[in-house]
Amino acid sequence: MAGTGVDGNGQMVEICRGKGLDVRRADLLEALAGLPDGSLDGIFSSQVIEHLPPAVLKRLIELAYAKLSAGGVLLLETVNPTSVFALVQIYFLDLTHRQPVHPQALKYLLESLGFEDVVLEETGDISAERLQPVPGADAAATVLNRDIDRLNALLYAAPNYAAVGVKR
Repeated sequence: MAGTGVDGNGQMVEICRGKGLDVRRADLLEALAGLPDGSLDGIFSSQVIEHLPPAVLKRLIELAYAKLSAGGVLLLETVNPTSVFALVQIYFLDLTHRQPVHPQALKYLLESLGFEDVVLEETGDISAERLQPVPGADAAATVLNRDIDRLNALLYAAPNYAAVGVKR
C-alpha cells in the first residue's frame, strides 16, 4: 500500500524522509487541488485542522471529497475540545492553533459536504488523570460518585478524536 505525504513544515518533512517516508513540502490545499478527481483511496490528517480558519477547513473537506474515489475514506484527527484537560494541557500549548473544532461541528461539516457513514472516534488515554470514586454505597457516596463521573467526563474526556467519513 503506497502513500504520500504533504507538510508545510520543512523540518517535519525532513524527519519523515529520514524515516523513509514519501513526503514533500507543500501547501495542503494546493497539493490536493493538483491531484486528479477521484484519484485517492484515502486521506489522513492528524493535528492539522485546528490550525485552519473555518473557510480553509471547509475547502479542505470539499477538495478531499472531490479527490477521493467512490468508497474512499477521509480521516481527520484533532485535539478534543470537549476535554478540559486536552484544551489546557495540549491545545493551548501550541500558539499556532487557531481554533478548536468541536466533534459535532466537524461531523456536521463532513455530512453537509457529502460524506456518509461519518463516525467520531475518541483517541488517547488519560485515565490516570481521572478523579477516583469514593468508597461506599450509601446515599452520600452514590451522589458524590455520580458527580465525580460527570466531572471526569468533562475534565478528562479523550484528548483527541477523529472524524471518519466515506465518499459513496
